[in-house]
Amino acid sequence: MSHETPEPQVAAEPAGAVRPPTVTGMPSGYVYGVTRYADVILEAPFRRQFGDLTATLDGFRIGVTELRAGGGSRTPFVGRFDAVLGARGWGKRNIEIGKTIDGEPISAVRGHEIDMFAAGTTDPYPGIAVEMEWNNKDPFYDRDLLNYQALHREGALAVGVIVTRGPDLQRLIKRTVVNFKGEEKYGESSTHWHKLVPRVNLGGGGECPLLLVGIEPARIEGVDELLRAQEKFNAADDFKLRWRDHYDSWRDAKPVHEQMIAEANAALSTIEDTNAN
Repeated sequence: MSHETPEPQVAAEPAGAVRPPTVTGMPSGYVYGVTRYADVILEAPFRRQFGDLTATLDGFRIGVTELRAGGGSRTPFVGRFDAVLGARGWGKRNIEIGKTIDGEPISAVRGHEIDMFAAGTTDPYPGIAVEMEWNNKDPFYDRDLLNYQALHREGALAVGVIVTRGPDLQRLIKRTVVNFKGEEKYGESSTHWHKLVPRVNLGGGGECPLLLVGIEPARIEGVDELLRAQEKFNAADDFKLRWRDHYDSWRDAKPVHEQMIAEANAALSTIEDTNAN
């Protein structure tokens, strides 16, 4: 009697793990992640709100000079993003959740202000919330995810959306966009894709379906010039790793490396001058 070897069992991913969306046709120039079928929920019962969001993403652009000037809680292009949603009926919302016993209030918990909220299709709740975390400290993600979790649990929120810097954009501007002191503006400890996704995979947001949107270089006007500068920095980095292939001592190789860095920085200065006019 033959005994067949059973097929190996593939471990299922956690229900809240970030996966690529199954809905097609979302605007290009972004990286997307979803949990708990957030994209499917948006596409069907929240079709109008989903159309508002995708139309806003489709028209969204950031200028190179805005990247240099950007920072803080509300930069001009974040304001533009919110304004486009606002013109479609979205807006800020404070949601208070109260509990009663025999009609007597016993507690009231106020969630933090949601930057952009769209009411549901037939009733105000559950609705859709959108937060853009462009360049805050990464604990702001914890605030957003805890808020989404609480509001979803109480029936006020169907899907939570977080828009942030995508991984390719983070790699690009971390090196090529600096402040007036020459220091990086978009450090690893600030809000970007690789700080957000691990939080969600560890349970951030609870059972609230999430749509994560990462802004990528294709959404930056003038990005080709930044990419050329990045190539110069990468060439300098590669030279530093392989200088022994051509030189006997770092003392001889160092001036070449310094010249390569200077040329990369000069390219960035040219970009700034060009875009300032």
